[in-house]
Amino acid sequence: NTNIFRFPGGSGGGKYNDLKLEAKELLEENNIVSIDWNALNGDAEGLRTEEKLLNRLKATIQDKQSVIILMHDAGDKIKTYNVLPEIIQHLKQEGYEFKTFYDLLD
Repeated sequence: NTNIFRFPGGSGGGKYNDLKLEAKELLEENNIVSIDWNALNGDAEGLRTEEKLLNRLKATIQDKQSVIILMHDAGDKIKTYNVLPEIIQHLKQEGYEFKTFYDLLD
């Protein structure tokens, strides 16, 4: 069992926005936290090179104090896997710490 949920496509907007609003109420009633991302590497946008993935991530992080990064681990996302060490290095150089969602919720 988990008490964390991520809406596919994000928790707001889109053609299912009304349904998502209802779902948010149900999640809250059941003590389940909905978590969204505020940065991404663009792997779902079809970016094809590791350099583009890293640059997209840097652009979406900007000067945010806290980031939750959307990246995918599907079989066709090998570039995300390959660039991950460089992403981690960049984030550490920028002073970010790594935590789990459960760390954030406590």
